[in-house]
Amino acid sequence: MKTTDLIKWLLSFVRPMTGKVFLAAFLGIISNLSVIAIPILGLNELFALVSGAPTQPKQTFIFMLICGVIRGVARYLEQYLNHEIAFRLLAIIRDRIFETLRAIGPAKLSGHKSGDLVTAITSDVEALEVFFAHTISPILIAFGTTIATIAFLASHQPILACILFVGQLIVGILIPVVGYQKSQQLGDDYQQSFVDLNQQVMENVASLQEITYYSLEEERLASLDEAGDNLNQQYRRRLTQESWLRISSELILLITAVALFLVGATLQMEAKDVLIGTILSLSSFGSVLALSGLGSALLTTFASGRRLYALTKEQPIVSFAESTEELPTIDAIDFQQIDFSYTDTQELLKNISLSINKGDKIGIGGESGNGKSTLLKLLMRYWDPDKGRINLNQTPLPKITEDSLHQTQGVMEQSTFIFEDTLAANIRLGNPQASQDELEQAAKKAAIHDWISTLPEGYQTIIGGNARNVSDGERQRIGMARLFLHDAPLLLLDEPTSNLDYLNEQAILASLKNGFDQKTVLMISHRETTLAIADQIYQLENGTLTQN
Repeated sequence: MKTTDLIKWLLSFVRPMTGKVFLAAFLGIISNLSVIAIPILGLNELFALVSGAPTQPKQTFIFMLICGVIRGVARYLEQYLNHEIAFRLLAIIRDRIFETLRAIGPAKLSGHKSGDLVTAITSDVEALEVFFAHTISPILIAFGTTIATIAFLASHQPILACILFVGQLIVGILIPVVGYQKSQQLGDDYQQSFVDLNQQVMENVASLQEITYYSLEEERLASLDEAGDNLNQQYRRRLTQESWLRISSELILLITAVALFLVGATLQMEAKDVLIGTILSLSSFGSVLALSGLGSALLTTFASGRRLYALTKEQPIVSFAESTEELPTIDAIDFQQIDFSYTDTQELLKNISLSINKGDKIGIGGESGNGKSTLLKLLMRYWDPDKGRINLNQTPLPKITEDSLHQTQGVMEQSTFIFEDTLAANIRLGNPQASQDELEQAAKKAAIHDWISTLPEGYQTIIGGNARNVSDGERQRIGMARLFLHDAPLLLLDEPTSNLDYLNEQAILASLKNGFDQKTVLMISHRETTLAIADQIYQLENGTLTQN
């Protein structure tokens, strides 16, 4: 992606806040000019005193004091506005990212590394603050301040104004551009190192049990150290680049001041004009010095921007744009000669046909990796089949709206995700508007109410995350309570007992059998004991479905 296209994309977010951006820039210009005015006022008063002209020290002091107050107030308001603009825009971009993640769906997200997504949502978005708060307004401020100071000096000595203008162009434009060009790869390398370290940390945290069991501590630590060293190396490269840019800018400032003084002295200009030019060269570079390191700072920002732009352009695997049918209930499900593969070369499901009527309890067994979960996810419309079609109530699945599909399907997988929240909130995911009585009835059906009642805070007990841990059996019962509360007519159970021991498995199965008498159930499992509660059992082998 071209940098110009990226900048246009970022500026598209700024457009609704154009008024605030220009107000912040105006305040910044006033702030800088106030600083510049203070030594100029003092110099004029000094020359009046030396030349014997009438002086007004009291009035000059008041003006200098007013400039100082203006500087403080304008600077504060400018910084406040810039950061308000930046943080509002970051919130808007986060909304855009979450909209994208929601739109592309879980099927496509499963192909992304979790470290990539976490970095995109957190660090990549935060990196854009440099552009919104420290790039747009500073450029406008530097432009306005430079025009004002050059015009003022030109009214005294045009030659000195030209020298000052050249120095400010070098610091404000040439140095940032050269720095950016020389270090363009640096931002991408640093961001990739950051993502790699993020990914490793998340993998290590998620796999602590396996690391301990297989004695992989030293190997994983060595890999983590390598990723950390690589990030440090990239960070040192950034610091070196920024240091050289700062040194170069300060050097140009000094050279410009000396050049102004020497040229003025050589051409025998008035001492007052020479001193004004020299003071301006020392006091007016503040706005362009803020731009000197911009090229290096924007490396990481643009690298993050490219990643976010690419993410927002991700296309969903399936689209609900033309889905218009609403289904209040599901009376029949038909898989009609379904073929599906994740790649062009390996066919996972072959000519699958299956009819399910309302109230049927269907179990599908088979070895792991045979496509059992894929069959459920096709029904959930993570993907569309390569061939054949799936009908609900004689309606093709792609014509059914996403909301209707979610309302009519209840899903329980082999591991129920627990949010760091109260037990009540975790169960109410199945129905956020459920009353306390409905909540408790669902928990009783899932045989978890009695356990919850023994807790000091009952349904208000915080679980998940860094709060109270729950066992696998309790976790699955919470998942069942969600299903009961959701009360969907079709239940999709994906290995609901695979992580449980025999006793917990039987307890969960008893709850399922007693609680779902009036439901249509499609359950997959590699355990025969789990499939035993089904009325009809099928086996999925080599992509083909056969009935036992």
